[in-house]
Amino acid sequence: MNLRYSILLVLAASLTAHGAETFDARAERARALEDAPSGKAYQDSMWPLVKPFLEALIKQCSANDAKRDLKSFVWVATLTSEGKLADAQVQPETDIAKCFARGMEQAPFPKTPQEFAEDGLPLTFNMRLHPMN
Repeated sequence: MNLRYSILLVLAASLTAHGAETFDARAERARALEDAPSGKAYQDSMWPLVKPFLEALIKQCSANDAKRDLKSFVWVATLTSEGKLADAQVQPETDIAKCFARGMEQAPFPKTPQEFAEDGLPLTFNMRLHPMN
């Protein structure tokens, strides 16, 4: 049976370093700031590059999971000025979520805005997976 998935992706940019923040605090703060002008501008340049990558990655990760645990998960990471991801985490840590986190290391993110050069650009994606009939 061929399953298709509906994916809700949300990007949020944060304006301060996450330091010792908990996972939930990082995600909450990022979501709260997603409407900032710099966050909106980055999303406009990011989505055309990253969205096709995310769709292919989640399809690949879910195809490799025989149990197809379609539990929603949240991914949080910091994009450095060199275009590398740091401090990537997922919750809950399902097989699909862990596959997604590993795959995101290859995502084609555009350069971060200058204001994030020192601390990096915190990102969060809320992944909601469910089978479509």
